Amino acid sequence: MWQLLGENASEIIALCALGLTSYQAYLSRAHNRLSLKPHLTRFTHRSRQPGHGVLVFEIMNNGVGPAFINSFEILLDGKRVQDLDGALKEVLGQRQFNSTVATLGDDYAMPAGERREILILALGLSDGEDLSGIEEELDRFDLIVEYQSVYGEKAKLDTRTEKSNVNQ
Repeated sequence: MWQLLGENASEIIALCALGLTSYQAYLSRAHNRLSLKPHLTRFTHRSRQPGHGVLVFEIMNNGVGPAFINSFEILLDGKRVQDLDGALKEVLGQRQFNSTVATLGDDYAMPAGERREILILALGLSDGEDLSGIEEELDRFDLIVEYQSVYGEKAKLDTRTEKSNVNQ
């Protein structure tokens, strides 16, 4: 046995070096994938002043790599919205409001750290009224953004699953 090891020592050392190099390459690749992984999340900002309020809904890539957008959908009561202004009028009824809407194209690359305002909604409020009731009305909307990393790993921001996790 020892004689066999002694005669083939250089081959054994080369085989061990090859194994360790392969393992190091695997670890390096896994690290690179993690170091370029995007993560989209959403935020809501509220601002209330006498007589009016502003709600801002935005998404942010708080991952460390760019998010390549594959699809961007807004749903109202589970159905895809084609006309967001019309859907807002439907949900908010007779309320007077001004809105600014942005959507992300299916070929948009969202860099790490970028914030993108999806909806800015300014509306009049009566005395004592706050924004929580309006947020509840707007909770009928959902956002689904499918995206992928530089390495093609797919992920999804889906507010429907966030709501179901909160309700559990």
